[in-house]
Amino acid sequence: MSDLDSKLTDALNADPPPARDPWFRLEVLLRIERARFKRRIFASLIVAVVTAALVALTAQSIEAWIDNDIWNLGIVAAVAVAFMFTLSGIPIEALPGFGSLARACRRWLFP
Repeated sequence: MSDLDSKLTDALNADPPPARDPWFRLEVLLRIERARFKRRIFASLIVAVVTAALVALTAQSIEAWIDNDIWNLGIVAAVAVAFMFTLSGIPIEALPGFGSLARACRRWLFP
């Protein structure tokens, strides 16, 4: 070995690696989770505001559509329930037929 290699080896071996700090790791994980939570809340609020605006703008049309056939009320209720479950995080993908819908909504809402 050359003189430079021995000096570098001595320098690297002089200081032991720092001890692991579990509190620092915990704080980093908490910071990451808080950021993820804030993003999810923000996305949910945006979807809720947009949905409320769309319903407010089309309320008369929806009411007229429901008045034409009472079964349309069931369609509106089923879509609303599925949308609420998707936003709340309840795993509706376990139900038959809802897996692909839930995954698509989750990808769109929480990228």
